[in-house]
Amino acid sequence: MNDSNSTLRVSVDLTNPGQFFACCGLLEVAHRVWQPGPVEGWFADEQFLLARCDGEPAKIDDLIDAALGCKAQTIQIDDPKIDPIELGDPIHIRLDWWRRRDGSTNLFKTWAANATSQQMFTKWREPLRRCLGSINGQAKNLLSLSYPVQGSYGFDSDLGWDALRVGFSFNEHSRLKKLPTRPAVELFGAIGLQRFFPELAEEKRSVCYSAWRVPLTAPVARAAVLGLVPGVTLCRLRTHFVSRGSFKGLDTAIIVEGGSYE
Repeated sequence: MNDSNSTLRVSVDLTNPGQFFACCGLLEVAHRVWQPGPVEGWFADEQFLLARCDGEPAKIDDLIDAALGCKAQTIQIDDPKIDPIELGDPIHIRLDWWRRRDGSTNLFKTWAANATSQQMFTKWREPLRRCLGSINGQAKNLLSLSYPVQGSYGFDSDLGWDALRVGFSFNEHSRLKKLPTRPAVELFGAIGLQRFFPELAEEKRSVCYSAWRVPLTAPVARAAVLGLVPGVTLCRLRTHFVSRGSFKGLDTAIIVEGGSYE
């Protein structure tokens, strides 16, 4: 587990919920792609560490290729704008974290009415391909890669669409709507939210999640995100949904337990 060849290290800002869930997504994809496993992930020193326990090299390209190459197919239920999507080989996971059990949507459904759930997932693939060259196969700066794309899932708290954050409203300036979004955060965050869905208080519009400090597999880490695994919490954070012009998204999180994570 401590072999550097078998461990990836990705820089992360835990107060950015998008980056946190993207790390969860990397663990999810690794859990499904790096076989026979197991795979463990944890947070330390402003990094997310992802380790293969089978002694094989941990290559970020394996995870990126899986997210870019898997087939994304709509599961037709009632409305393509919110229908679940099924990711095929080699990931094999159903994404429907924006839906409640009765089929209605929760606060995490943030995209515009003219976009389908499938379009929202696949729109990040080509932008990610276009900017991968700048990291040259290195995992460290994956979540910092940016590319001009219109729209967002809303969980990257560094994206500002309102006048308070950027000095004026981008919604009033159509030529400036393609902001430098971060496709790896959007793509892997969308995968991570399925298993690692946080504590959501819809009436208060608040979200709570916990980062863990010891190596955990994906099934155990899912419980750790909710603060249900004693002795492993690095810090617990809280954020809330805020308005971004015509849309909504998550604000920068604050640490409510555990102090600094540095």
